[in-house]
Formats: sequence, C-alpha cells, structure tokens
Amino acid sequence: MKATTLRAAVTGFLTLLVVLNCSEDTEKLVEVKVTDTLRTVASVFVPPDTVIIPPDTVILPPDTIIVPPDTVIIPPDTVITPPDTIIIIPDTPPFPPDGVFSVTGDGLVSIYWNPNWEDDLAGYGVYRNDEYLGLYHWLSDVPVNQTYYHDTDVTNGETWYYGVTAFDSAGLESDLSYENVFDTPRPEGFGLVLMDYLVQDDQSGWDFDTETRQASGLDSTDVFFGFAGGVPFIFTNTGVDIQDYGLIDLIDVDWAPLTGWAPSGRAEVIVGHCYVVRIGGPTGSNYAKIEVKSTTAQSVTLDWAYQTVVDLPELAPGQTQKP
Repeated sequence: MKATTLRAAVTGFLTLLVVLNCSEDTEKLVEVKVTDTLRTVASVFVPPDTVIIPPDTVILPPDTIIVPPDTVIIPPDTVITPPDTIIIIPDTPPFPPDGVFSVTGDGLVSIYWNPNWEDDLAGYGVYRNDEYLGLYHWLSDVPVNQTYYHDTDVTNGETWYYGVTAFDSAGLESDLSYENVFDTPRPEGFGLVLMDYLVQDDQSGWDFDTETRQASGLDSTDVFFGFAGGVPFIFTNTGVDIQDYGLIDLIDVDWAPLTGWAPSGRAEVIVGHCYVVRIGGPTGSNYAKIEVKSTTAQSVTLDWAYQTVVDLPELAPGQTQKP
C-alpha cells in the first residue's frame, strides 16, 4: 500500500480524521471501523498500536495535575492555621503629629498641631529645647481632644525650639514631630494712646525699648503722632524706618520686611492698617509692629509688639520650617 491520506467525514456523533503513512506490508495493519450511532460508514487499516482519539479531546502536557472543579489552589508559601487560631498583630506607636506651628506672645509661646486619628490615641506630649538639635525636655501632656499648648514659662527675648509627640493607651509614644518650630516671645501692648505732638508733646512719642510714652524730640523716642496738612501721620526719628503694611490684623504680621521703608520717615494713619518699624542701633536693628485701632482730632490709639532680640525680624506668629 502506498502512503495514503484518508478523510472520513460522517454526520452524526462522530467525525474521524486518520492520516496513514503505511508500507506495502498490509498484514501488520488492523481494520478500524468508523461508525455513527446507526451504521458502519467507513473502514480503515492502521498499525496495531495506533491510539484513536475522539475529535473534541483536549491534549494535556504529561505532567499536568487534574483537580476537581471547586478545588482551591493555595500558593506554596501560604501558612495555613487551624480555624480557631488567634493571630496577634504587634502594636505600634502613633504617627508623629504634623502641622506644628507656634504663635509668639508677650511672655508666651502657643503651640498648635493637627489631630492624630489612631483609634487608641490617648494624648500628646509637648517638648522644648534651647537649640534645634539635642535632647528635648518634656513640658506637659495634653488630652487627646486638645491640639494646642500655651507655654508661659518663657522670658521675652529667649528663643525656644518645640516638638510634639502622640501616645496611645498602651503607653507607646511616637517620635517628635518633624517640623522645626522655634519661637522668641516679645513684649506687646494694647490700647496705647499717643497725643498730637502740637497739642501735648510729652504724651506724643513712644520708646519701644523702655515701653515709655515721652516727648517727640527725645533721642530715645522711636515714633510719635501728629498732623501734617490736616492728615494724621506716625512720624519716626533719626535712625528709625517705617512702612505701611496694609489692612491686616496685628497677629498676622509675622516677619518684618527687608525693603519698602518710607523714604519720608512717616506713614499716614489709617484705621485698621498695620505698620512695621525698624529701629537702628549701634549693634544692629530691632523690629516692632503697630496697628491703628482708632483716631480722634488730637490722638491715635495703637496696639503694638516689639522684638527685643537684635536683628531678629520675627514678630508673630512664630517661624515654622522643615529641618
């Protein structure tokens, strides 16, 4: 027999394609009958060890593992525990508080921060040091529902660095907050009344350093009040600069500017405006700020704050920056 390709196409339940590469030796062949459900429709001769595979059979690799359809396949490293096993997750400290900043006061530094959200949070700790690096000393614990602390154990002109921690009900405490928060409290005053220097000169001027109301012409007088052409002004003496900082609350004037000082050495008085003052001296400059609260035909009422540290333009709130 020659090499032969035989296609037996049968309608019904079975279709078989047999490809024969046979030799002339037909005695070694066996007969295979191709049938449907009713009758034999074809016969072919194939070698005795030929495997007959139905047309829809899926051929799998030799090492395939066959499992039932609802079998759960588990990765090799999975740890399987009995159903009643109790798994204990180690407790960890809270995250350090963030958003920490300070507000400068007169003999006062106020520290504020954002609340933490841990379920077992129990409170906060406030710390301070006299330099950024080094060991911070505990000041106080704060209840969990309070996110501020007022440090009254300070002296005007001294700089302190602050950090805040959070702790949980198990006593675990976070690291110190990451912000570099430092503050230098300074004196301030409210309701200062200065008279028109042409009406009552000895009550027209102000010396920030001694917090004294005095005459406009004294060398130690920094600013004084008066009129020019019917317009109220705050005047400065020699070595003192001033600039109108605009319509802003006094507490929001945080740092003195480097430029923009009035060439005339005076600024028109406008109710609600704040003014920054730079007072030159033999070793450097001090800075102050004032807010005009009200005026009359003969006087002005001011709120003020003065930084006693030379060349430190911090006024309020305190400086906050990343390390």
